Amino acid sequence: FFCGVMVGHSIDPAEELVIKANAFFEKRDLKNAKETWERALEIQMGEVGNDIAVSDTLDSIARVLFFEGNYSECLEKLNVVLGIRLEKLGEKHVETAQTYKYIGHVFQEVGDDKRAEEMYRKALDIKLEVLPETHIEVTELYNMIAVSLKRQGKSSEAIKMYKHSLAKLLQIHGEDHFAVVLAYNGIAGLLMDQNRLDDALQMHDKSIEICLRLKQLEPDFDTDIVVGTLHNKAKVLEKQGNFEDATDLITKALMIQLETVGKMDPRTADTYEHLATTYIAQGMLEDGINALTKALEIRRTVLGDGHPTTKRLVQCHSGFSNIEFYNKAQALNEQGLGMAAEGDSEKAIQLFQGALDIYKEKFSA
Repeated sequence: FFCGVMVGHSIDPAEELVIKANAFFEKRDLKNAKETWERALEIQMGEVGNDIAVSDTLDSIARVLFFEGNYSECLEKLNVVLGIRLEKLGEKHVETAQTYKYIGHVFQEVGDDKRAEEMYRKALDIKLEVLPETHIEVTELYNMIAVSLKRQGKSSEAIKMYKHSLAKLLQIHGEDHFAVVLAYNGIAGLLMDQNRLDDALQMHDKSIEICLRLKQLEPDFDTDIVVGTLHNKAKVLEKQGNFEDATDLITKALMIQLETVGKMDPRTADTYEHLATTYIAQGMLEDGINALTKALEIRRTVLGDGHPTTKRLVQCHSGFSNIEFYNKAQALNEQGLGMAAEGDSEKAIQLFQGALDIYKEKFSA
């Protein structure tokens, strides 16, 4: 052995490509990750008895397609994965359950929450047969089913599911566990929908307290959970009309992300978008457009111009930018009227012309 590797042992070419692809994916380099996994798949497809490796690589490619917003092709790949795993591993296998769960994610993303719930329940039924009910993968599925129920308008069923999950989590892990935070956040979301805003805020405050404790206990604690909790509490504050405090929370979330995942991560773009909405709600249009511009830069770099999220953000950015230009033109018109009233015709004409130039550039057909 040398440096932990057996001398003379060569890594399988497909396996080597998979390792490289995983590294690209960790860096959110989706293009290179996908291309590298596809090269690995080409090798694996030519090997006899390699069906499980093929399904694993197809599963990884599906993840990239999901991030790219190519949901139809992602679903197509996952159905192939499911077919292989059903044949080779059987229905009652955790990997089969994971595939049902991922298919549920796709259905949820495209708004088919009924089918998402169906897939999550299939995954849950399998995991309940092979894992204890207190296992984190089981309680995670309870939370996912609760989300799909909530999105179908079945609030009472959703809150029962969250509370069932929470009881199991508290039983085995106590309060200081990331899944407990997710359950509290889910219940808070339902309370917000019912306009029980103070109760929702209390639930989010409890989540934040747990996050702070976990961060001290575990320096590598998942910052996505912390950021998500800050976003969720900010949404409740927004519903109360408290945009100033909401902006402070989202800014904290942004600072965390810039230090951890970096400025060119899609999650950072999400936060810039949320920040933009709170700025705009306070009439801080320029700050809002600046935040949208940063979000758009990330979307274009990481996801490309063809991604649905990028297209939506382009329209949003254009709309708010036009409002900004409209306000500038209106301001020039008002100044022009003021100059005209004071008898300064030359200055008034200059101001009117400035307004007209903006209208022609930004609003003419």
